[in-house]
Amino acid sequence: MRSHLTRFALAFLLLAAALPAAPPASEINYWNGLSLRQRDLLLSGETIILEEEISGNPWPRFIVYQLVKALPSEVAAVFWDLKLDPQYIPNCATVTIINSPSPSVVEGEYTLRMPFLLPDEVYVSRNMLRHSGTEDLEISWEVLRSRYTKSGRGALTLQGHEGGTLLRYSNLVEPGSRIAGLMRKSAGRQVVESVKALVTQVTKEKTGSPAVLEKQLKILSEALEPASPR
Repeated sequence: MRSHLTRFALAFLLLAAALPAAPPASEINYWNGLSLRQRDLLLSGETIILEEEISGNPWPRFIVYQLVKALPSEVAAVFWDLKLDPQYIPNCATVTIINSPSPSVVEGEYTLRMPFLLPDEVYVSRNMLRHSGTEDLEISWEVLRSRYTKSGRGALTLQGHEGGTLLRYSNLVEPGSRIAGLMRKSAGRQVVESVKALVTQVTKEKTGSPAVLEKQLKILSEALEPASPR
């Protein structure tokens, strides 16, 4: 579910069929899995968007790759600051933290403005933060309830790459109504715009609001600390 400071040209690559279940992110080097053409696109500042068709689902799994001039922890820290979302994520009206079973698990209620004069989407998502390598991080999410969708899962995987970060954003939603099924293009656009907005916000904070980013990094570090034994 995320500018003039960063050049975003879109490279659309369509995958015809569903792929086998992937191993844990900690076992994958996503950069090595990209083609030379895809790497060149990323190095030139472009965004790669993949659509993985899922049998029986009207929406594909959307996958977005982007190189970011920031550390994995910096990108994760901004993303983990859920209450900041309405300030930079397109169509995000409100986010309310409703539960936090542990520092690395947060449940938020989101309100998104919908197209076609439809009522706002209101959904609850459980967000989970974990290390997926020495400096690599992953934030995954699962939709617990929603007005328009039956289910939704995704992950933001952040892997260090040459002093920056290879960002991989993956999201799969199963729409719960015919109306939602007709909004495939809108859903894909929302994913791409959200990733663009996240990268722009990270760049903005690094250059103009370092104190805000420092506070977010502290919160992220505390969330990643192992729970104390009782």
